[in-house]
Amino acid sequence: MTFEITTEATAEAPDGSERSRLLHYRDTGSGKRFFVLRQKGAFADLCFDHGKLLAEAIEEGVFPEIVAMIGSDLDAPGDWLDWVFSALYARFTEDVLDACSAEFREGVKQLGDGYFAGLDDPRFSVQDVRNACTAIDVGNLATGFTHRLSKWASPENVPTYEYLLGALRRYRRQRSGRNLSVDLALRKGEAAEALTRAAGRRRAGMGCTGFAAAGALCSDTKMLHGRTFDGAFFQWNELPGLFLIDERGTTAEAKHAYAAVGTAGLIYPAGISGVNDAGIACSLHQMSTVRFARGAKAAAFEIAPYVQQRILRGASTLDEAVAIAESLHHFASWTILVSDARTGRALRIEINGAEDERGRYEGRVVASPAAERMVQSNHFLADTMRERFDFFEDRHFTKSVGKWLETHTRFKTVTDRLDRAIQAEDLDTDAAIGLLASHHDSSVDGETRSLGRTVVKAYGLMGNIMRTDPDRSRAADEIWFTPGDRLPGPHAAYAGFAIDWGALTLKPLTDRPRREAQSLPEAYREALEAYVEAFVAMERPRKPNGDLLDRAPDAAEAAEMRRQSIDALDRAIDKAEGAGHLDPPFRYARARLRHLDGQFAAAEQDWAMLRGLIASPTPAATLHPYEKALIETHAAATLAALGKDSASSDALAAARRHGEIVRTTVFGAGGEHPGLKKLEKLIAAIAADGGAASLPDLDFVTVE
Repeated sequence: MTFEITTEATAEAPDGSERSRLLHYRDTGSGKRFFVLRQKGAFADLCFDHGKLLAEAIEEGVFPEIVAMIGSDLDAPGDWLDWVFSALYARFTEDVLDACSAEFREGVKQLGDGYFAGLDDPRFSVQDVRNACTAIDVGNLATGFTHRLSKWASPENVPTYEYLLGALRRYRRQRSGRNLSVDLALRKGEAAEALTRAAGRRRAGMGCTGFAAAGALCSDTKMLHGRTFDGAFFQWNELPGLFLIDERGTTAEAKHAYAAVGTAGLIYPAGISGVNDAGIACSLHQMSTVRFARGAKAAAFEIAPYVQQRILRGASTLDEAVAIAESLHHFASWTILVSDARTGRALRIEINGAEDERGRYEGRVVASPAAERMVQSNHFLADTMRERFDFFEDRHFTKSVGKWLETHTRFKTVTDRLDRAIQAEDLDTDAAIGLLASHHDSSVDGETRSLGRTVVKAYGLMGNIMRTDPDRSRAADEIWFTPGDRLPGPHAAYAGFAIDWGALTLKPLTDRPRREAQSLPEAYREALEAYVEAFVAMERPRKPNGDLLDRAPDAAEAAEMRRQSIDALDRAIDKAEGAGHLDPPFRYARARLRHLDGQFAAAEQDWAMLRGLIASPTPAATLHPYEKALIETHAAATLAALGKDSASSDALAAARRHGEIVRTTVFGAGGEHPGLKKLEKLIAAIAADGGAASLPDLDFVTVE
């Protein structure tokens, strides 16, 4: 037996019938735990059962990580700035919930009520539950808002200023005893300055990659819809699971049962990936925008994952999926990739919420033409939505040149390799698993790289695949997912289940229910796991008692974070290079952290190796011009800190040359990515201040 049931529990409806059944599984190959939750009834009731049956798992899983992340993001030097951040986040959360449907709001309440009923001494408050259920879109609004302020940091920005002022006044009323002149403080620029600094914080964001191919293109005739789920919530895999939900008969729009992948506490289990009994499959992909809608009290909005869940329970065709998205209002920017087994077609639904200066909704939904194969990463493709490099005037942005390269490179890699598999007539579940575990980098001629611009990400939590049968009278559908026995997620073993829509059950597949990618040697996998440890040490620091740090780290804690991260990078480099794999991202990350930790001589050793790759006519690993610019820039800072001013100046000159190559060959005359201007400012700061120049935090995901 590959999977065994260890425990089960049920919840009854008022008439005594079974409403929810929770099955805990153990993978006998790896020992990893996961669950299957089968539910039938109204959404709010199912939320209550979810909260109660999985109460203990909720306290192990993503809830504590989300709450800690919010706490650390809102923490700021000084009582006043901390108060500003908290007020703004509270306002966004309140506005988002007020704007969502009564059904969703009741679901949030019932999830909390079930959670409180399931434990004698619950760890989280009602507000924690509300924050966790809305954080995915509230975080988008907060990021977009602070990016606005990075260009409009003054009270002259009337809509932004008035919203912030209103948030502070409301927060002050709700917390009596405050004696602050909010308006005066804002006019002095204190809040605007603080939030502008917040805009510079690196948020991990999302890096999901998806693809769909018609059954006619697959060797086994079933439609294929695969995706990675990437996001810095590492406790997702503490207890992940599969949901099988039937809301039919409880609301007019609920036409279909659906299966989805998720984790304990995920109020919208079909909001990541899922498939319904009509053969419609979906995956959600996040974008960035500075044009968004707050939707206060509009009651016509839904957060993006719940939009996708409504598509799965209500859509029988691609056109119906688009109609559902068009019928709702949206807060921020997303793409939903939708496939239809029956027609063998897929399309992308690109979404951007927006409002005018009077707060009136003017968002847009753009559906692509349907096609028999489709790829999605984290940038818009519709001409009316796509990024044009200037994030402010053009609404959409990527936070850095590295992120822009990364999302476009992943898109090209998957497109090329999907086409290759189709031409070879060997596209099936195993091929999809290999594609989701790809370490090819199309920006350097398809070379194998550890991380950065690859499909596999440092925060890759899960891979999942949906195989849907074009013959809907038979509907022999399958769903595969990685329960997370190792990270990055796409390198974990996949658990496969057959969906019996008639009996509403999920059964482990009798033919190879456990599969995994075989594309990398074990030593390299261990190196990747060590790199993820390094990332986690910096992204999710912990207190001495093991709890996640829910505030900004102090100096001693930051030093300990760097120590743990550097130790993990040492192991990653030893494992990879010991097995014959020279990986620039590992060395680059260690050099950056060594410099930030004041280990300048050690950092110089790593920079020397990387600069040797740049200088070599036959390098062991090819570097993109943007990587070369970053290496020379940061090497210059280290050299200056060591007093090697002439060498530092030479490195800065080289950085400028490589930056100009990026400008002309990547972006051309059509516009310039703001990240290049940031790089120029950093080069100027190092030229002026040498080793004392302030350097940004390391981005482990795109490796800058």
